[in-house]
This record gives sequence, C-alpha cells and structure tokens, in this order.
Amino acid sequence: MNRLFASLILMLALIMNADFGLAQAQEQEQPPPLPVRIGVFVGGLYSMHSGGFHFPESTEAPITAYDEGTAFGPSFGIRFDLPLLRNLRLSPRLFAECRRGDFTSDPFTMEIIGQDLQPQSMTLEDDLEVTMRMAGIDLMLQWSPFGTGPYLLAGPTVGMKLYEEFRVTERIVEPALVTFLDGSRSKEMYDDDPEFTRDLTLGLRAGVGYTLALNRDMALGVEAQYLMLLQPVREDGDWSMAGLQATVALLFAL
Repeated sequence: MNRLFASLILMLALIMNADFGLAQAQEQEQPPPLPVRIGVFVGGLYSMHSGGFHFPESTEAPITAYDEGTAFGPSFGIRFDLPLLRNLRLSPRLFAECRRGDFTSDPFTMEIIGQDLQPQSMTLEDDLEVTMRMAGIDLMLQWSPFGTGPYLLAGPTVGMKLYEEFRVTERIVEPALVTFLDGSRSKEMYDDDPEFTRDLTLGLRAGVGYTLALNRDMALGVEAQYLMLLQPVREDGDWSMAGLQATVALLFAL
C-alpha cells in the first residue's frame, strides 16, 4: 500500500513538472509585442486628371477647354504605427502634398490681319500648369499576413487646400511665321490663384508596403499607394483626379 501511494505521488510530481516545463516553453516561444512607431516619410505623387473643364471663367478672355493631364509633385508627412492585433495596425498620417496637372487645351482659332493686310485665321493652343498644395490626414489600416515585413493598407483621406496656382501659356500653332508683338511664339497669359477648385476633398488610399527593421529601435518603410478622390476637383464639374504615390519612411520605436 505504501509503495502504491509513493508511486502515485511520484507520477503526480512528474506530470506537474512536465506541465510546468511545457508552459514555460510556450511562454518562451511567444513573440515579443509589436512596438509603437512614429516616423517621417517623403515621396512623390503622380496625379492623373480626366473629365474636362473650362478655364478661365471670365468673359474678358477666351474660355478654353482642357481635358486629360498628368504631372508629378512632392509629398511628405508624419506617420504613426499603432498595433491593434498581431497582424493589424492602425496608421494615422499627417501629410502635405502637391497635386499637379499639366494640360494642353483643344486648339482654337482667332482672326488676325495677315499678309497683304488680309484677314487670316490663327490657330493657338494654351498650356495650363495646375498646382494644388494640400494638407490633410489619412487614417490607414495595415494588415500584415506574416506579422512583420510586407503588408496591405487602405483607408480614408481628407485633404484641405492651402493654395492653388494656375499658369497659362499661349502658343501659336500656325501660321508658321506669325508671332506675338514681342517676337515670340508663346506668351504667359495668366499666373495666379483663381480659387477655382474645391477647398476640402475626400478620398480613399489603398496600397502595399514593407517594413524592414534596421535595429531594435529603427525601421525603414516603403509604400506604394493608389489615391482616388470621391468628389470632383471642382464643386460643379466633371473634373476628376486619381494618383499613384510612392513614399519612403524612417520609423522609430517608442
């Protein structure tokens, strides 16, 4: 009887020791908690415009039609990475960016006094450079299937226009020998802030990214995003804009 009791005590001790060792091993296998990070990012935005619009609105100048245009502008900002789950982060960002567009108008004609003082048609085109300087906030969710490294991101964006600049340069297409009064075949006609576009814009961003740990407290992040505005660029028109953005971020653990 004493031997049986001693055997039971020994078996119980072995089982408890094994359970304690397994629990200790599982605790050691648990990955460290994800760090909260803050960083700065820089990059560029390639803006793509479509839908068409007319400029200027003044009756004192010819109203010119513009359609598709593209241009590249800088972007930068501050980024926060806040872990929610092992594979999910909330990443709010404060950004500033230039949404630019280079447009060429449809050709239009004007009557001039040409050779031998006879009426003659002159064909012109207007080149329009648009720059919209924006500041705003993104509220992104990052999902990383492996916990670290590559991730997908998406979320809403709100932008506030700080300043816009429209620059119109008029070019003579034909006749070949006709010039402006200063002897040139192109002339700047407008350069100002016409307050032509929407002050507040709503949109969505989605893309892919990768975070590379440089050491315990520092990481490098690269992202490629697609920007889609949910509203026309003008409040009363069909002018729409989308963009492709690439950024590089330097992130610091808190």
